[in-house]
Amino acid sequence: MELKRYKEEITLYDTEGNPKSSWVEIRVDPLTGEVSRVINVPLREWSLPDLEAMARETRASCPFCPEHLENKTPKFAEALLPGGTLGRGGATLIPNLFPYDRYCALIILSKAHYVPLDAWKAREILDGLRLAQDFINRVSAYDTSVNAFALNWNYAPHSGSSILHPHIQLSVGAFASNRGRRMMTAAYDAMLEGKEPMTELLREERSRGERWCGRIGPWNLLFAFAPRGRFFEFILMHEATGCFPLLPEPDLKALSEGIVRGLRFVVTMGLSSMNLSLFSPLREEGIFHPMVSISPRACVGPHQMSDISFQMLIDEFFALFLPEEVASRFRKSREGA
Repeated sequence: MELKRYKEEITLYDTEGNPKSSWVEIRVDPLTGEVSRVINVPLREWSLPDLEAMARETRASCPFCPEHLENKTPKFAEALLPGGTLGRGGATLIPNLFPYDRYCALIILSKAHYVPLDAWKAREILDGLRLAQDFINRVSAYDTSVNAFALNWNYAPHSGSSILHPHIQLSVGAFASNRGRRMMTAAYDAMLEGKEPMTELLREERSRGERWCGRIGPWNLLFAFAPRGRFFEFILMHEATGCFPLLPEPDLKALSEGIVRGLRFVVTMGLSSMNLSLFSPLREEGIFHPMVSISPRACVGPHQMSDISFQMLIDEFFALFLPEEVASRFRKSREGA
């Protein structure tokens, strides 16, 4: 598989007429053909919120804390979920009060109001993933017309989360997310031509070793060649085609361990917020390799400038870190663990 990148060398001149060299590297996503740009911009200080202080300020009114959960949150119809909710370990699944698809749930991952990114345990993540799997399968049996699901996690304010208490957003309905649809359509179209682009990508990344960082169970750990987000994109990609709702327990356990490793790395990079998305078909097992993407978030400088700009309108991404350098740092962080 060809990993396409184009480096533009640029010469600028200061006020004295002295030349200054710069560059931009344009990279093409090997699965979708979308463009990302790695840009040569001096890193500014990014500002992190005081999440411990925020936790103290918001805990008393939090609807997801155990003392409020029963009387401040809604329930699903009995026909769908007897009792209206689901629970497993310290995690609880409830309806989303502001639905954006036919079936919308929130998975409250912990009874604790605030859990630092580097304090998560794989068992806690596993409980949430198993609840997600259970809900998706129940909805699919209850309503056979649904075609797709989405699992997303916004953690802390800079990620776009309005409630600090950790919770996953889960939906099941007629349409996949735009990115999920593009990736799965590309995989399906390639399959019709006798190609397996995700298998080829994993083979290529392992042989190069620049961005690939090993495996946990059947999950490959790597950094995206064409990253989305300002900092980096950490990916866990299953070795085989399949679909998340049917993954066995050992695969979910390994995925939980990989997610925890990714969250801890976000903290080693000096960040405290992130977005996580899981991509998978709802039912088809032979097309797509289930994958999870984690991208850290932060505001920049003293004026809380967002790390997302007009790029959201043009559907293109600018990254400040070379993926190969981030992958090297990830590998070194594991050696020192």
